[in-house]
Amino acid sequence: MSTVGGAAPEARGVASTSAPARVGARRGVVEIVLGTVLGQGLLVAASPLLSRLYTPADFALLQIFTGVVSIGAVLASLRLELAIPLARDQHETRAVLRAGLLGTVAIAVLVWLLGLLTAGLWAVGDTLVDLRATWWLVPVTVAAIAVFQLVSAVLVRAERYRDIAGRNAVQGVGTAGAQLGFGVAGMGPLGLLLGMSLGRAVGLLSIARRGLFPREPGQPRAAVTVADMTNALSRFRRFPLLTTWSALLNNAGQYAPYLVFTLTYGQNPTGWLAFTTRLLALPVTVIGQAVAQVFMGRGASAQREASGDLPRLTWLAVRRLALLGVGPAILLTLIGPWAFGWVFGGAWERAGTYAQILAVAFLAQFVASPISNVFNLVERQGIALVWEAVRLALVVAVPWLVWALGGSDVLGVAAYAAVLVFSYGGVLALAWWVLRRA
Repeated sequence: MSTVGGAAPEARGVASTSAPARVGARRGVVEIVLGTVLGQGLLVAASPLLSRLYTPADFALLQIFTGVVSIGAVLASLRLELAIPLARDQHETRAVLRAGLLGTVAIAVLVWLLGLLTAGLWAVGDTLVDLRATWWLVPVTVAAIAVFQLVSAVLVRAERYRDIAGRNAVQGVGTAGAQLGFGVAGMGPLGLLLGMSLGRAVGLLSIARRGLFPREPGQPRAAVTVADMTNALSRFRRFPLLTTWSALLNNAGQYAPYLVFTLTYGQNPTGWLAFTTRLLALPVTVIGQAVAQVFMGRGASAQREASGDLPRLTWLAVRRLALLGVGPAILLTLIGPWAFGWVFGGAWERAGTYAQILAVAFLAQFVASPISNVFNLVERQGIALVWEAVRLALVVAVPWLVWALGGSDVLGVAAYAAVLVFSYGGVLALAWWVLRRA
């Protein structure tokens, strides 16, 4: 959560604890939340229509596609978006951004080629065969997400929270409008995938109009050279070398269960699980990401200034998120199946049972995810990498073991929920340990 004000860094040793800083941080969270609520809220409002325009099998493909492009975007950006808030000045920020954009183009093309060349090995089952048919859309979406992340980091560094809010709103409106329109046109699952890609593109265009680095009159801007990018990459090498793989494992851990479900329980259970997690992820997206972005800004400021304020910022975020999330989690546990069947139609009542089971797990994610950036801020990425590997192994092995032993899809979801609670509890424990030693 970044500080506000124009004082020089050496004059702001305690700025992160000041009242103006706290007010600025709260305002930043509120602005981002309002923009995201508008965008993501429209997606939720459209869900009763989407659930009637698209089938569970369509949502199964959307989730697998989302997993593939999310993993590709992590590789494409090299996690340099996390280095941008830590850059010393605007020139170094531009160098990091330029390196990230060049990497995005190269890796998006590489992901596309590798997918085409290996499709004969992985295109097994109905959902993955459908993914193969839409693979042409993968590199475009990978690039859009990676650029989206890099641009967001520049806005966070500049504390342009209002611009982030506007972009989030435009993205949600674009996604919902496109998916509804394509659904009415009868485009099937391709409509869901295109809507996701177009939403990101529209969000980026809304920022492009305002520019990322406003020019100051009479102040020439030095060109970014290859040497500048090389120096920036050398300084922040731990992000591509370690954090990339940690984030890769994190994304794989998020989306691997859907692959396990589609290969074991089939398309409909995968679609029910995808639709459920899409809705439960809303508070994580709306509030959790807003807190994470502001926490990253203020946490990076605390680290640059060596103010020692990072532990206080971390546990303040944890307490407030826990208090905010516990009520909805209890409510969902009580009325999940009834609510899903009534709002989304009888075909989705099973998804409500899934939601009932997953409520506590998503509460844990809601609380722990925003503060996972602690490992990047104190440059202990290796710990995060090991823990993500553990989580990935568990979210694949435990639900698969339940299926192999003859357990139902509901038991498979329960096993997945238990792994999530354990893994996010581990994030909190490791963050506590790291902060004590920092």
